Amino acid sequence: MGKTVVLISSKGGSGKSTVAVGLATAFSLNGKRTLLIDADEGARCLDSMLNVNAQTVFDISDVLKGNCEADDAIIDVPQLKGVYIIPSPLTGEPLDLTKLGKLTETLEQDYDYVIVDTKGQLPAERLVGLPRSAEVISVVATDKIAVRNTGILNTELIRAGFTPRLIINRFKRKTADGSTVNIDSIIDEANARLIGIIPEDKSIGAYEGAILFGTAAKAVFRIAGRINGFENPLPKIKNIL
Repeated sequence: MGKTVVLISSKGGSGKSTVAVGLATAFSLNGKRTLLIDADEGARCLDSMLNVNAQTVFDISDVLKGNCEADDAIIDVPQLKGVYIIPSPLTGEPLDLTKLGKLTETLEQDYDYVIVDTKGQLPAERLVGLPRSAEVISVVATDKIAVRNTGILNTELIRAGFTPRLIINRFKRKTADGSTVNIDSIIDEANARLIGIIPEDKSIGAYEGAILFGTAAKAVFRIAGRINGFENPLPKIKNIL
C-alpha cells in the first residue's frame, strides 16, 4: 500500500512544482514507484518539466469526469525509472478534489508514492476532500505575506483533521534589508511541523526535469528520506542541508 503526498502553497511561485519533481527523482533513485499528478488546472507544467508534454493525450480532468481510465492518462517518464505522471488540464473548471482524493486512494495500491501538485492559493474548503491519510506539505518561501497566509491555511486544515508539514523553500539567511531570517518564527506562524529547509541555490540544475545536483537538490533528497521514514536529523541553522 502506497502513500499520497499533497503539496500545497498559500500563493503561486513557491517552487512547489520543482519540489514535486525533486521528490519524485529522489524516490526513483530509491527504487520507489511514483506517480505525479499535476492538479494545477490551467497552469500545466510538470509534463514540460519532465519533457513528456508531446505524449499528453488525456489529463487528470478527463479521468475525474470519467472520459477515460486513469491508466489512459498516465505517462511514463523515461529518464526516471519508475516515475509516471498524469498532466493537468490546460483550461477548464476547477478540479473536484474529493474525487481526486478517492482516486489517489485507489492509485496507492499500484504506487509507493502518489504526489499531488495542487494549485497555489487553494482555499482549505477545497482541500478537505483529500484523504486524511495523505501527507499534506505546505511549501513556503520566507516572505512575510506567504508565511502569514500559510499559517491561516494550515490552521483551517488542522481544524479539518489534517496534520500539515512544512517545507521552507528558497531559504536565504538574510532578507533584502539585511536582517536575519528567524526560522522559529516562520515555523510558529506557518503553524506546521518542519520537515525540511531548501536553500536558495543559483547552481540548481535540471536534466530533462530531474533535479540532480546542487545544495537544493541534496535538501530535497533529505526531505524525501524523512517522508520515506528515515529519521535523518532536521537541519541546523548553520547547515541547512
